[in-house]
Amino acid sequence: MRYPSKGFDMSLTKKKYRVALSCVLAIVGCLTAQPTLAGETLTLGGNGGALGTMKRLGSAFEQSHPGYTVVVLPSLGTSGGIKAVAKGAIDIGLSARLLTDQEQKLGLDVTEYARTPLVFAVKAGHPLTGLSEAGFLNMLKVGRPQGQRMRPILRPTNDAESTLISRRFPEIGAAIERRLASRADATVALTSQEAADLIEKIPDAIGFSTLSLIRSENRQMKVLPFNGVVPSAANIANGTYPLVMGLYLVTQPNPPERVRRFIEFVHSQPVARLLDELGNYVVGPRK
Repeated sequence: MRYPSKGFDMSLTKKKYRVALSCVLAIVGCLTAQPTLAGETLTLGGNGGALGTMKRLGSAFEQSHPGYTVVVLPSLGTSGGIKAVAKGAIDIGLSARLLTDQEQKLGLDVTEYARTPLVFAVKAGHPLTGLSEAGFLNMLKVGRPQGQRMRPILRPTNDAESTLISRRFPEIGAAIERRLASRADATVALTSQEAADLIEKIPDAIGFSTLSLIRSENRQMKVLPFNGVVPSAANIANGTYPLVMGLYLVTQPNPPERVRRFIEFVHSQPVARLLDELGNYVVGPRK
């Protein structure tokens, strides 16, 4: 997706997002209005980076809990998932950050279930073997990280992924904002899945994603060590990898039984093993 030379129009992104969110919520309304013959339907939606994992968990939940159907919606974004829960449109919102001060006023419950590395990635088979902070900054300025021409795939600055990078590496965050504002050739992905699609398809593309998305969706992407550290759950645990995304389930207080059962399932020991396989550092109680 390319934007005109005047720079990245955030208002355009917000309009597209609002239209998409309205369409998805309308679909959810139709789903929940229909009687479920086999049992109860559980609807989840929010951050795109969590969708692949939740589809895997949803399938496992259906197998171990006959009569329940889990519907994982297309990406709503973290903010969209939180809003959908607050409106009662979905059962569980998938968030990649804690609630903002304004969102806390909604009175929702938040449970962290895992953490995953936010990673820099290229197309599978690309010769690039690693990335440094200085290299990525150089790429944003002139398109050449460590001497090799690349095309950055960026995300809107208010996305959870961009926010995390800006908080941990302010210089990178500022460089992303400048590129979005001034470069006619800025390539911007509005969702996690769109970013992954572009990285897989464009030979010289580089962008950020999460290890859990790449593994859970079987993406043909090469994960790069950053500043000499390999992104992994083990390196989250020992504190050496700097870009860590918390993954949260957002619900209404006192949710219905189908929601409570799913959250208990997510915190079970078998699911902990699956989350680990999908590139997550597991947090929370295990049963």
